[in-house]
Amino acid sequence: MNKLNIRNLIISLVAALGLSVTTVVADGHKYTIDGSNYTSYTDKLSPGQITMFAAYPETYKMNVYETGPDCQLAPSIAAISTTNGTMVNDNEGIEVPNLGQVPFPNPTDAQHFIWNMRTNAGHDSSVYRVATSTNVQADGSIIIGQQETNITFPANPNTVSKYADKNIYAMFMQKNLGPPRSAGVTTLVHDFFDGYLAPRKAWQYNPATRRVRRAPDITYDTVLLAGGGIVVVDQYNGFNGAQDKYDWTYEGKKTMVVPFDNDALADNALETTHSQFHLNPDYVRFEERDVHIVHAQLKPGQRHLYASRTFYIMDDDFYHLSIMDAYDEAGELMRHQMGTVIRSVEGTDPTTCNGQGEFTHDFATRTYTGNNQLGAAFSTLPTIYNGEEKPASFYTPDGLRRYAR
Repeated sequence: MNKLNIRNLIISLVAALGLSVTTVVADGHKYTIDGSNYTSYTDKLSPGQITMFAAYPETYKMNVYETGPDCQLAPSIAAISTTNGTMVNDNEGIEVPNLGQVPFPNPTDAQHFIWNMRTNAGHDSSVYRVATSTNVQADGSIIIGQQETNITFPANPNTVSKYADKNIYAMFMQKNLGPPRSAGVTTLVHDFFDGYLAPRKAWQYNPATRRVRRAPDITYDTVLLAGGGIVVVDQYNGFNGAQDKYDWTYEGKKTMVVPFDNDALADNALETTHSQFHLNPDYVRFEERDVHIVHAQLKPGQRHLYASRTFYIMDDDFYHLSIMDAYDEAGELMRHQMGTVIRSVEGTDPTTCNGQGEFTHDFATRTYTGNNQLGAAFSTLPTIYNGEEKPASFYTPDGLRRYAR
């Protein structure tokens, strides 16, 4: 057992005994950006980050640390990720030399980066997690939710279950455990590589009706159930689903200040890490890292809550979305999203990275929300990657009905 898993085991045991966990970000950061000096660092900040300093000058800051090692691919994925695939069907699908590879290990097009980001969860064969969602109101009060999720990625080379349809990217089943108003709502999603050939399929069980229904609106800018009204479906995990509403452009690579190695957010109770207006800055670790900048502009005649979005994607094997800034049709900045990462968890290699949480800040309401927050401080049930898979029958409408009840 590696040191990280030993640490996580200790934290889990402490949490199970009802004791507080007080791991903090290590001392020794290089410098701090705050409301008094952020204008000196604007070349390394996104418009959303700059707006955070302007909106919350007394409380928002970034502690910037030495840059650590990059995220690396699991050996089984790296071995098959040597040659670029091809975008097909108006770039809504891909054809790759090896099923389960990074689609574009040598990206040359704006959407190559989006495809790499969108499919990085599939570097694992399966996921079991109990994730926490938080909606922090302007007065600092917190609405807490939890979601139990099972995911299988059929294209992963280590996946045991084999599916005849090679277009299936993910089989996703999620049960809401809270808050009470959404508890029991369970969603099944079949997500495909090529949305042109096979658009996303979704079903939902509602305990109020005790019925399973098709859910055709779990896409695009439908408001996410656990998102506090400020997160839409296709910003989940950075970006997911069809890309057809936008024109995509690549705006280059630059060094920026981004969140990285955010174990303190996973190890500490949310009452400690979540402060009014934004996360407690003492528990968020930032580094200077190279990112690729991709801009999405809504096509003429298309409709989406976000008229444009700018994505800042890590320049490493993980292609993690570190920052996303979203704008309305008037060109005004609406929301700033940041993604945090942690190193390996159970079932993964110590050099690989996993998303720890996605935090969206809404400037109009002065609220923020966190989704997919993982760690021993949130749940005594460990997150397991590459563990025992659910059978194919689990990811069916009948399986949804059985699981939801």
